[in-house]
Amino acid sequence: MYQRGRVYCAFIFLLGFILPGALYPYEQEIDALAASLGKDIATAGKKTIAVVDFTDLQGNVTELGRFLAEEFSSALAGAGKGFEVVDRTHLRVILQENKLSATGLIDPSTARQLGQITGVEALITGTITPFGDTVRVAVKVLDADSARVIGSVRGNIAKTQAIEELLAADVVTATGTTGDPDSHRPETKVKTRSVSSQIASNFLFELDRCELQGSGLSCLLFVTNNDADRNLAIYANDSRIIDDLGNEYPGKEVAFGREKDWAANTTLVSGIRMRAAIRFEGISLTPESIALLEISCNSQGGFKVRFRDISPKGSR
Repeated sequence: MYQRGRVYCAFIFLLGFILPGALYPYEQEIDALAASLGKDIATAGKKTIAVVDFTDLQGNVTELGRFLAEEFSSALAGAGKGFEVVDRTHLRVILQENKLSATGLIDPSTARQLGQITGVEALITGTITPFGDTVRVAVKVLDADSARVIGSVRGNIAKTQAIEELLAADVVTATGTTGDPDSHRPETKVKTRSVSSQIASNFLFELDRCELQGSGLSCLLFVTNNDADRNLAIYANDSRIIDDLGNEYPGKEVAFGREKDWAANTTLVSGIRMRAAIRFEGISLTPESIALLEISCNSQGGFKVRFRDISPKGSR
């Protein structure tokens, strides 16, 4: 019994060193900054907050700015400080409907409008600045009534390959223009190419396009492994799309590497971009847009990759 107790204690001791390393460096920095920011929000007594897109110093939205805003939103939601975080997809819809900017450039008038429309008491804004081998992130908490700064944090995120690619990527809107999507928003819906990227389990997923073909929809994407060489499996039968009419369709087939079936698995060499395609069948109506594309993956653990508001190409 004594020996078993010693083994158990040694296991717990080692686990304390292993678990922190399970997070990627940028996640550790974001979690630390969000924890500090969460204390400021709780101290100010704010109960509902929203995170807007982070920008560069000139006020331009980048894919990295959107990615970091999403990460901060998730980290703050899990901070356990007694406040609620408005879902960013819901926030974006509200902003578009009311023709307000979703960028980090918030003046007192805009702050009050956002607070009144969304019901939030505080807004989280941020700027990102390349600085040598790191990216400087400065995040502020603004009172929604006055735009007064009630808390702020700063930190540095290492420039990994994935961070570099997101930093260099322009935000591409449904009309093919770049920059702030709200300043170029069309009056009517158009079917054209939509490009976006997501990072999950340190894989970079880049959605190239989705095309309507008969009763099916095919989505082409590229995957880059930003870690050591490892396997990645994509499951079509556990993936899905939801169209703008609320209809859900499961995946039928995935082509990835040398495999083409309901599931496909291949080894991704570090830093090498690979193509994948998923097909969905049985689409009864022609959707104006795809509200959600959810891709089921596994690499030493299962995870989902989600793309939203996709404008499909092609016709029936």
